[in-house]
Amino acid sequence: MIDAVLRRFLLVGVGNTALGLGVIFVARQFVPDVIANAIGYLIVVPISFLAHRDLSFRDRGGKLLAFLRYLPVVAAGYAVNLMLLTTALTFGVNAYLGQTAAIAGHVATTYLLSRCFVFLHFERSQ
Repeated sequence: MIDAVLRRFLLVGVGNTALGLGVIFVARQFVPDVIANAIGYLIVVPISFLAHRDLSFRDRGGKLLAFLRYLPVVAAGYAVNLMLLTTALTFGVNAYLGQTAAIAGHVATTYLLSRCFVFLHFERSQ
């Protein structure tokens, strides 16, 4: 069974993903894809932090230190995502399956590290 924190994390993640893709899709009309991707991250990471802090984990600890802990968590999630994707593609795995595995790796990594390392004063019930 999925606990309430994970359920909220997944729902917030869907919103963050939609926002990020929206920013990237608009930005890529004006700048190259790599820059559009960076713009998406720059806009969504702080929003994602606040949404996960307030909605997913309902954390009541200090924001600044938690945000500083969140940044390497996002970097770790991205690294896992990239590693899984490149490994899948290297071994000839279908690109859609590889992307799905990469996203799942990112979600699992950021959830576990957020729960254990970032949001130390979170609401565990409901």
